[in-house]
Amino acid sequence: MAQTGQRYAEPVFDEVDVQTEIPFSSAIKEGDTSPTTLYLDFYEPQGDTLSARPLVITVFGGAFVAGSRDYVDMEEYCTRLAKHGYAAASIDYRLLSFLNISNKALIRDAYMAAQDVSSAIRFFKCHCDEYRIDTEQVFLLGNSAGSIAILCELFMDEDERPVETFEDPDLGLMHSSGFDEYAGFSPAVAGAVPQWGGVMDLNVIDVEEYVPLCMLHGTEDTNVPYDSGYCYNGMLPGVMPFMYGSHPIAERLDEIGITDYEFHSFEGEGHAFYFIPLVFTLIEEKFDTCFAIARDFLYGHLNYPTSILDREEEDVQVYPNPATDIVTISFDKTMADEPFRFVVIDITGRKMFANESSTSKIEVDISQWPSGVYFVRIECNGFSSSRKIVKR
Repeated sequence: MAQTGQRYAEPVFDEVDVQTEIPFSSAIKEGDTSPTTLYLDFYEPQGDTLSARPLVITVFGGAFVAGSRDYVDMEEYCTRLAKHGYAAASIDYRLLSFLNISNKALIRDAYMAAQDVSSAIRFFKCHCDEYRIDTEQVFLLGNSAGSIAILCELFMDEDERPVETFEDPDLGLMHSSGFDEYAGFSPAVAGAVPQWGGVMDLNVIDVEEYVPLCMLHGTEDTNVPYDSGYCYNGMLPGVMPFMYGSHPIAERLDEIGITDYEFHSFEGEGHAFYFIPLVFTLIEEKFDTCFAIARDFLYGHLNYPTSILDREEEDVQVYPNPATDIVTISFDKTMADEPFRFVVIDITGRKMFANESSTSKIEVDISQWPSGVYFVRIECNGFSSSRKIVKR
């Protein structure tokens, strides 16, 4: 099945093909002297004929000491994304032995995990023809430690590395790990979805290297703090790294003038709240909510038409965006035969606003709506177009 008007916005494939244990890197773990081979599992829509698909690389959680690429949430994300038309991969990264746990070792291992994320990106760019990847449309999605690794990979420059990463043995440049065959390929991505993640230093996030983020975090998270503090402070006080969570990251983005981000705050929720604790079984309703947020963020950041109607989308304007109170929606063409119909829905599909107008411009008061992502649809004379609105 080739790309259709609904691809990426909803499932258009029934079955998914999975290739397992594809080696993508070889690197030395903390405390080891010989390299470890890292593997990934690759998911794609069964019967897909598209020659270049957007790719989502998922990175599991586990405090840098546990976890695997076949964790149920990573499998579910990859399967659902493939059914929506994406290629997807769940990757390994180097884990720290329980015997070697210390604050220093965990900081070093977080950096190693970031290097491994970079290796996976560059592996797919090197092998884009084999896996039919659009190299301009690579995204990252992580859980907990996986999100920390993603944010480190995206934003940490050489002069921002923690001093621990230079200690013997020096861990080397962020993008130096992996196989020689993809050494010259770019680690750049189009966006990332860090779930309950954080950074060790807010100043690593700069305007020049920014890529769009969609952050999810529970306000009661004590494993990776929603605000700031030591990770797992109740269980391992002072052992885990000090981290700035999604809330201060959002404040940092506001401070440096970044508007292309989403921050979904879940009041009263803890860490990785779509899991049933200890048994790692998904709570379907909560996972569905997180998946819908990720899906809509990805859909909104694809840099090519996602339907045949998008040829005219450059004529549709939504401003200001993000917004806090009034949003103006306009269409630059004149279609006098029928009225314009404007509909706004939230990420669950609930209709928030609907109106018809004889003019192609309308103002919508969103001041009382909850913060989040909404979608406006404009219809007239057979023309149909969608745009995303971010409510702060």
